Amino acid sequence: MRLLPAITAAALVLPVSACSSGAAKCEEALTEVTMSVPGVASAEWDCSNSFGGGWQRADVAIEAATEDEAIAVVDAALRAYAASPDLEDRWGTPQEYVTEDGSITVSAGDVGFPAVPNVGEAREHYGITPG
Repeated sequence: MRLLPAITAAALVLPVSACSSGAAKCEEALTEVTMSVPGVASAEWDCSNSFGGGWQRADVAIEAATEDEAIAVVDAALRAYAASPDLEDRWGTPQEYVTEDGSITVSAGDVGFPAVPNVGEAREHYGITPG
C-alpha cells in the first residue's frame, strides 16, 4: 500500500516533464527555422504542449528599411516554416513581425493569408511538402 502514493506521484510527474521536453523541442525547432531566414534579427519562442493541445508565441524582430522589405521577410519566413520537416503542422507561426526599431509591423495577412496560419496551413498555401 505504501507504493501506491509513490506510483501515483510518478505518474503525475511523468506527463509534466514529457510536456516540457516537447515544449523545448518546439521552441528550439521554431527558433532555428526563424533565425535561418535572411532579414530576421532575433526570434524568441514560447511553446506549451500541455493537455493534448498547446500554443506557440513568438517575438520576431526583423531588419527592413521599408514595408516591402519587411513583407519579403515574412514571406520567406512562412516558406521556411512550410519547408521544414522538423516542424509539426499544428504549430503556429508568428502573429506579427516588427522591425528592430519598431517602425514597421507586418503579418501573414500582408502575404495573402486571411489569418495567422499554422505550419500546415502555410504548407498548403505554398504547396510545399517538407522533406
